[in-house]
Amino acid sequence: MAIKKLSKQQTLLTEYKDVLLKMKEEKQTIDNILIHLNKKLKLEIEIKRSHLQTFFKNNSKGTTYPGIIKTTMKDGSNAIMVSFKYLSKRYPTKNFTKLFGCKTEKQAYDKLGEVKNEISKGRDPFIITKETLNELYDERKKICLINGTWRTRTVESYDYFYNKYIRKTIGHKKLSKITYDDLKKIYDVEMAHVENSTKNQFKRIVRPIFIEEIKKGNIHTNIVDMIETYNMPVREKLELRTFENNLDIIRKLYNAVPKYEALAYSQKEEMRSYLMMIVMTAHRHGELRQLTIEDCYLDRKMIIAPKEITKTKEDYRYPIPEEVIPYLKTIKSGLIFPTVKKGSMYQVFQRLVKLAGIETFKGKRISPHDMRRLMLSVMIKDLRIDSVLADSCLNHKQRGVINHYLSFEYKDIEEAYYKYWDLIRKSNNI
Repeated sequence: MAIKKLSKQQTLLTEYKDVLLKMKEEKQTIDNILIHLNKKLKLEIEIKRSHLQTFFKNNSKGTTYPGIIKTTMKDGSNAIMVSFKYLSKRYPTKNFTKLFGCKTEKQAYDKLGEVKNEISKGRDPFIITKETLNELYDERKKICLINGTWRTRTVESYDYFYNKYIRKTIGHKKLSKITYDDLKKIYDVEMAHVENSTKNQFKRIVRPIFIEEIKKGNIHTNIVDMIETYNMPVREKLELRTFENNLDIIRKLYNAVPKYEALAYSQKEEMRSYLMMIVMTAHRHGELRQLTIEDCYLDRKMIIAPKEITKTKEDYRYPIPEEVIPYLKTIKSGLIFPTVKKGSMYQVFQRLVKLAGIETFKGKRISPHDMRRLMLSVMIKDLRIDSVLADSCLNHKQRGVINHYLSFEYKDIEEAYYKYWDLIRKSNNI
C-alpha cells in the first residue's frame, strides 16, 4: 500500500516538472518574440526618421525656408511641417499648422524664430497654453469655483455679462492683440444703453485676468486701466421722491409682503420670504440670493453670512426674523432662494411698492437698496440707537479710530434688530 502511494506521488512530481519545463519554454518564446518586436519597431522608427530627413533634405534644398515644407495629410488637408536643430539638439518634426495655425512656409519660418527664442529662455514652446480671453476667463472661473473665491451666484452674474458683451466680441482674441479701440467699441456700441454701474462690471471681470498675465510676463500693459471707471451717483434723498415718512414706508412694505403674489405659484413662499428679508434686515439683495441653508442656524435664529459673499469680505452675523423661519425650515440643502434672479428683482420690488400703496413723485421710485437708508434712519431717529451700532447692523466697514478700537458684540446687533422689528410690527393703525 505504501509502495503504491509513493508511486502515485512520483507520477505527480514528474507531471509537475513537465508543466514547469513547458512554462519555461513558453516564457522563453514570449521573451524572444518581445525582443524581436522591439528590434523591429526600433528599426522601423529609424527607417521612418531617415526617410523623413531625406524627404526634408530633398524637398527643402534650395528653397527659401530650409527644413520647412508644405505637405498633404491623409485626410486631404494641407500642413506645414518643420524639422529643425537648435542649440545642439535635433527636435522631432512638428506640424506647425496644427500647433500654431501656420498656413504658409513664411508664417512657419517666422514662428520658428519665436520658437527658438522661447527655447533659449528655457521654456517649452510646444506646450499648449491658454492665450485667448475666452480661454483665460473660463480657466479663472474654474479656479475661483474650486477655491471658493466665487460662489455659484457670482458665476451666474459674471457669465451672463461675459457671454452677452465679451465672449463674441473680443473673447476670441489673445490678450496681446486686444486694443483700446476694441474696449471702447464695447463700451460705446455694445453697452451704449447700459447703466454706468453695469459697465463697471466689465472691469471687475476682465481686469484681474490682465493683471495675472502681466505677472506671468505674457503681456506688459493692462489696457483695461485705460477705460473709465464710473462713480456711482449719489442717491437722491427719499424726501425728494415720496410723500411718505420713513417709518410709514417700512410699515406699509412689511404689511404688503404677505399679500404679494409671485408670477409663478411655486415661487410664492420663496418670494415672500425673500422680500421679508429685504424689508426687515435691509441686507444687500445680492448677498441674500447667495445665502445657503448651511449659513442659517435656525435653532438660534441667526445667519452667518460667509466672507465670500459679503461686500466687506468678512463673515457677518445677524438675526433671522420670525416671519421667515417657517419657510427656511422647508429648505433641506443649498440656496435658500434658489429661483430668485438678479435681473427680475428690481421689478419685483416695484410691484411690492405699488401693492403697499406708497405714493411717489412723478418719475421717482424706491429701490431695494433704499431699505438700508430707511432702516438706518428709523433706528437712529425713532429708536435712538447709537449711529455706529445702527451702521454695524448693515455690515458697513467702519473707518479710522472707530474701526480699530470700537466693536459691538452680536447681542448688541441682535437687540438693535429686535427693537426695530417690534416697531415696524406695530402697523395695524395704518
